Amino acid sequence: MRKKLSKIGNASSQIDQLIDVFSTYHPLSEGLKNELILRLKPKKLKKDTYLATQGEYCDHFYYLVEGILIATTNRNDKQLTTFIVADGSFVTSISGMYGQRPSDESIFAVEDTSVIALHAQDFHCFYQHYPEMNIIMRLIMERCFQEAHERSNMIRLGTAKEKYLYLLEHIPEHINRIPITHQANYLSIRQETLQRIRKEIDLENNEKSTLELLAQIDQCLQETDVIFQPTISIKSFAKMLNVPTHQINHLIKKKYKKTFNQFIHTLKIEHVKQKFENISDYKHLTLEGIGTEVGFKSRSVFFSEFKKQTGLSPGEYLKKLHGTP
Repeated sequence: MRKKLSKIGNASSQIDQLIDVFSTYHPLSEGLKNELILRLKPKKLKKDTYLATQGEYCDHFYYLVEGILIATTNRNDKQLTTFIVADGSFVTSISGMYGQRPSDESIFAVEDTSVIALHAQDFHCFYQHYPEMNIIMRLIMERCFQEAHERSNMIRLGTAKEKYLYLLEHIPEHINRIPITHQANYLSIRQETLQRIRKEIDLENNEKSTLELLAQIDQCLQETDVIFQPTISIKSFAKMLNVPTHQINHLIKKKYKKTFNQFIHTLKIEHVKQKFENISDYKHLTLEGIGTEVGFKSRSVFFSEFKKQTGLSPGEYLKKLHGTP
């Protein structure tokens, strides 16, 4: 399951944002927040580096900040791709969770990757001393099991095209970063079949449908408050328009050269800048309050996104805009 962090380099900021992700499941006590700050450990993996190895113990639980991780298992001289996860996912060895038994799979990075790690012993400590962590992990695991069940049914029962469309629905922004050999292996279809299906889908995204979809997206953005929703995702946006997720992802990348999240964040920041132009109308709001009003889930995400796009913090931008010292 995925909860996205902004792609910023500061490790402490990423930890703060991961704490915000945990908070979306259940409020955290100050004690637990402080413990997480102390015990969460950022880690970087180079391309083709292993996070876990089959036959060895995996005693950490990870949050994937940025990158692609693939899990494989080898049996009877055959390699099977068991899962593929992208930015914003929680991941560990399923078979060797909490380091209680050797892992049945290897997990490796197919590109330079950043994760945040928490040791299994820390989890057990949190379970005993901070009841909210039991609730948070139960909700995360429930969602993971639901997604695994859905994925298993699709891969076992779906046609080759349905399987690939399923993959597009769940990781549309990352599909081209995953080696086609692993896509085919994961979906249990031949690589030649997958290549044919991809060409068919590309042809479906013709110019006419592109123009129609652009108009549909623009109308939705102008007539609804969808971009101000803190939990908006490409999947929910596609459902609102009754359009396949991969088509929206393809169009936004082609026209705006952005991922869906980057596109939405850009629109949010533009609305913030408009409010800053008439800041006297918003004196009743703090800077954080303005960020919340346009749909940012936390102060840290708003401030980091604003600075990424403008080169200035919100406060610095306001001072420069209105010429205040």
